[in-house]
Amino acid sequence: MVNFLLVFSIALNILALLCIALLFIRQNRLAAFESRQEKALEEMEEIISTFISEIKEENELFLQRIHQLDEETEKNSRDVEDRDNKDSMPITVAVPKANPYKAAVKSYQTYKSDIKTDDMEELLDLILPQQSDVPSEKEGTETAVDEKKEKTLLDEVTELHQQGKTIEQIAKKLNKGKTEIELLLKFRQNNQE
Repeated sequence: MVNFLLVFSIALNILALLCIALLFIRQNRLAAFESRQEKALEEMEEIISTFISEIKEENELFLQRIHQLDEETEKNSRDVEDRDNKDSMPITVAVPKANPYKAAVKSYQTYKSDIKTDDMEELLDLILPQQSDVPSEKEGTETAVDEKKEKTLLDEVTELHQQGKTIEQIAKKLNKGKTEIELLLKFRQNNQE
């Protein structure tokens, strides 16, 4: 009986030591996991802070470019006014108007992108109405002849969509892709909201 109790006691001690070792290993794993989580959190905070600082720098550059563009347009308009005041005969000078959307896209693209500026301009031309660079001539006190404004692709798509045409029908009629038509409709929907 004493031998049985001795073997049972030794078995219980070995089992207790195994449980202690197992708990120690699990505690170390938990501590290592917590330290990895803290490192990952610090890295994420660092990444977010650098991203925010980059956004701030890009916004500052964007604002500087907008101010430069405003100053250039003011300077051009002053130059035109000065020339008009100096000359006795009124001369109309065509000052090309910069599309603010295109100027914003060009000045804001400080990073390397897969989209080329020509492609970006083409996309903006599809969405935005066309602006004429040359102002219409005025003869004396007569008013200028009203020019027929060309509809943008977005206007045509919305008009056809309001007529109840499906996306496939609109795409066929305008010789465009279904995806392009869907994107234009979503763009219009987002602008209305």
